[in-house]
Amino acid sequence: MVSCGKCSDDVTFGALCSKCKLDYHYQCSGVTEKGYLKLSERSKAAWVCVTCKNEASSSTSAASAAVKSASASSKEPSTLTLANVMEEFNKLNSKLSPLLSLVDEIRGIKSDISDLKRSSSTVPTQFKAMDERLSKVERRLDEAEALKVQVAKLERSLNDKEQWLRSNNAEIKGVPQKHGENLLDIVAKIGSKISYPISKCNINYVARVPSRDSEQAKPIIVAFTNRYMKEDFVAAARSLKYLVPTDIDLQSSSKIYINDHLTVQNKQLLTKAKAAAQQFEFQYVWVKHAKILVRKNSTSNIIKIRTENDLHKIM
Repeated sequence: MVSCGKCSDDVTFGALCSKCKLDYHYQCSGVTEKGYLKLSERSKAAWVCVTCKNEASSSTSAASAAVKSASASSKEPSTLTLANVMEEFNKLNSKLSPLLSLVDEIRGIKSDISDLKRSSSTVPTQFKAMDERLSKVERRLDEAEALKVQVAKLERSLNDKEQWLRSNNAEIKGVPQKHGENLLDIVAKIGSKISYPISKCNINYVARVPSRDSEQAKPIIVAFTNRYMKEDFVAAARSLKYLVPTDIDLQSSSKIYINDHLTVQNKQLLTKAKAAAQQFEFQYVWVKHAKILVRKNSTSNIIKIRTENDLHKIM
């Protein structure tokens, strides 16, 4: 329920002012119910109450008076002085000062746009330079891979040649070292023990060589006059299976091992082959004619290990 805009009582039926949007009783609105109902819908929508009509009339009168006053004042002559001109000039200058700063900002924006245009014009050139550098890097990578393969081949070739130069050599480990020892005599005693007699004329040289394990005695390298004698010497030692220093009149609890004289690279490869064989349950790992060989069991094929890539054959 709405209240009357004049008497504030509840309005059930009445007129709605299109300006103040208040509802009025017919007797409060200045219009009869019959007269209001005769109005068209458009006229009802534009109907204005007495209060709003009076306010509109007052506004119109005030506006007319102001126009008349302005007209009258415009007819009065004004006195033009330098002070008045300077005052107006100062007012105008104060109004224009923000525009000057705006002009500076616009100039700065134009400068930034010009810089952006110049930098964007160099982008294709920069991309082209980067693409060329990337192509060069890719070519260098391909060349590096090719060189890596070539170096691996050279290393393998050098290792094979070094191993071939050691083809007459046998390596003896586990022999206690003492001052003033006679290595020829030691080798002769070992030959007697393994039933393969060795004389001085069968040996080119014999010497101890440095070892990575400083706590162990240095191994003895025996260079025989020919490869076949070395092979027979190693085979005879392996057939004995168990040789200790006391067998050659030396005191130690260690075991003596006699094998081919492998290169450092082949020794490392042998260690890795033994670890892989243990992991994947290969029963046999041995060296014959300086070649590393592995075998799953007594009936499986023998695998030759020449490089680390060959270790994948065990896995």
